Amino acid sequence: MDIKDKLTKLKKDLFNLVSPNRDYEFEATLEDHPIGNQNIYRLYYVNFHRIGESFRFPESNNIGMIYWPCKPFMFPNGMTREEGFKVLSYLTDFIEKREDTEPCSLKSVRTLDGVLDLERFGFTRIDEKDEDKILNLFTVSGRLLLFKKSELYTKYFEWYSEGITLEEVENIYNKYNMEFEDIKWLDEEKGENRSRVLKK
Repeated sequence: MDIKDKLTKLKKDLFNLVSPNRDYEFEATLEDHPIGNQNIYRLYYVNFHRIGESFRFPESNNIGMIYWPCKPFMFPNGMTREEGFKVLSYLTDFIEKREDTEPCSLKSVRTLDGVLDLERFGFTRIDEKDEDKILNLFTVSGRLLLFKKSELYTKYFEWYSEGITLEEVENIYNKYNMEFEDIKWLDEEKGENRSRVLKK
């Protein structure tokens, strides 16, 4: 081992000594909080991370945050909250089956938000500015323990349900005399590795 390698190793060892290991911040159980009877909803992506953590910086105030509230919406006419959450859960799973979309990612949330603009799914966009009238549907990633220390956590509840089937969603839509079709993807150009877009 030459002198350069020795110095590099020494520097790394020193960083490990003075820098706290904060990996425990990723491990946290999120608990439900009381929610109101709002009928206006909003997808909301939240990520907490530490800036420069990969370089083992010792600072305690290097917290980075991403807040991405989407545009408010209402469920299709007559659809209950429980039914609406099942539909959103199914659509989320469908979107995250794509190889280029990570679970609980901003891309997943933004794609789902784009789906809500497709008329055939029956959702209605609402221009609502009063935060008290909106129920946020959070998708949280990163250091969950930091999210638990934020003001937004008091509004958190788990709306997502795993394993909702196509048949369940079709039955929900049939109940309201609507037809449900899966999301369709449309390649911008066949044969090229480009991002897909939603087909209306």
